Amino acid sequence: MDSSRSAQSAVIQFLRAEGEHASQIYRRMKEVYGEKRLARCTIFQWCQRYEAGHVNIKDLPRPGQAHVVTKSATISAVDELIRQNRRITTHEIASNCQ
Repeated sequence: MDSSRSAQSAVIQFLRAEGEHASQIYRRMKEVYGEKRLARCTIFQWCQRYEAGHVNIKDLPRPGQAHVVTKSATISAVDELIRQNRRITTHEIASNCQ
């Protein structure tokens, strides 16, 4: 049985749509998932979110800088810096690429 957060989120969303209360959902998930279930407070929070109309079961994007570079010019420049000096630090790479 898939006990991932996304699978359990889908179960919670389904049971809320069926009219189950958070306490009933927690009890049922405890029976099915046992120790691999989400925490009680998480189940209750997610039930509140679904009641408020937030129905996306995937994680929302988080704030902060992306960790993926998509520009081929930047990738080439970083690659060249590393080839020239294998001991270069990320700070030095960042200052050279600005």
